[in-house]
Amino acid sequence: MDLFSLIKTATLGLRANRMRAFLTTLGIIIGVATVISMVSIIDGMNRYTYRVLGSLGSNTVYIQKWKWRVFGGRMSRKWFREIAKRKDLTIEDAEALDKLPAVEAAVPIQPLNGITVSYLDKDLDVEDALGTNSLYIPVAGYEIARGRNFIDQDNKLKRQVCIIGKYVVENLFEDGTDPIGKEINIGKYKFLVIGVLKERGQIMGRSMDNILIMPIRTAQKYFVSRRWRRVFSSLYILAKIKEGIPMERGLSQIEDLLRVRRGLRFDQENDFAMNTQEALLQAWKKLTTGIFLAMIGIASLALLVGGIGIMNIMLVSVTERTREIGIRMAVGAKRREILIQFLLEAIFLTVVGGSVGVILGFLIAKGVDLATPLPSAMPIWSVILGLGFSALVGLFFGIYPASKASRMDPIEALRYE
Repeated sequence: MDLFSLIKTATLGLRANRMRAFLTTLGIIIGVATVISMVSIIDGMNRYTYRVLGSLGSNTVYIQKWKWRVFGGRMSRKWFREIAKRKDLTIEDAEALDKLPAVEAAVPIQPLNGITVSYLDKDLDVEDALGTNSLYIPVAGYEIARGRNFIDQDNKLKRQVCIIGKYVVENLFEDGTDPIGKEINIGKYKFLVIGVLKERGQIMGRSMDNILIMPIRTAQKYFVSRRWRRVFSSLYILAKIKEGIPMERGLSQIEDLLRVRRGLRFDQENDFAMNTQEALLQAWKKLTTGIFLAMIGIASLALLVGGIGIMNIMLVSVTERTREIGIRMAVGAKRREILIQFLLEAIFLTVVGGSVGVILGFLIAKGVDLATPLPSAMPIWSVILGLGFSALVGLFFGIYPASKASRMDPIEALRYE
């Protein structure tokens, strides 16, 4: 018999027991669906996160009082006390860093918490309110859509002006009013809107356009009290290293200058931290890799159970079709053809289960994408992996039943009742 005839015979054998074949492949379906859905979700999250975090570029550094602790690390009271004792970074520190040969720009940023803005009868809580200067917008990857950026006089004169994101515009000026030139209330103070930022979108359900920016000296005058100091509300600096200069050289220059400005002796540790996008990306990759490996472990158990089910059902099939095997051998079928037929049945079972698992995994990932902020993307290699692995399961767990069928004695098989 040729290969096509063997495939047809194997297919007819499975179609005779459709429900049993379907129940047998459930383990394969669940295992492959788990792998495909998790790979799709993780790959989508990785692509989106890398795109958003990479918008600042790999040559930016956040200079803060504390080191980022991503996905782990307990923040004890002792840690908070130690960080709180450190001197705050200043606008003058940023101005000094801006003059370094390796630094393209250094931007002081004063985060503002609990900021509520209002216009007429509309109120809005702003998630990302901060004080800074004109360099922040290009360094942070924003663009002015309408209006203008800050000028030096805005900071020197502590003018009550602000730039807002598209989310603020849409939720505060719902009637389509052009916000440029309008006065809004920030707390008890009136601010003039001088610019609107181009839309940036969302990351993990958090809008990057729910942002309000004001001159940093204005922010410190009206919204920062000297008695009100919190670890996570202190001024920090966003620095951008010049293109073509190694990141290590830029970081070294920043570290040396800040140690001198902060009066640190050579035997003292830094009382500031330099956080980079690369550190955040590495932490994110470590988290998603851990999740993926855990899901692979769970899926492997499901595939193992499915493989055992395949072996069991194939042994039952061999027993039920003993006379058929004997008749085929009696009319000239070779042992190799019997072996291939039952192997093809096992592989066909697992590949069909794998195909259903791929479709189900894709639907699960899309459902998560639509119902939650988690994005999804289905790489081709995951489909090939799912189908290939399911075929290998069928081949591995089908060898013993197929070998048993091919080694039968034709005479004894014909006598089987």
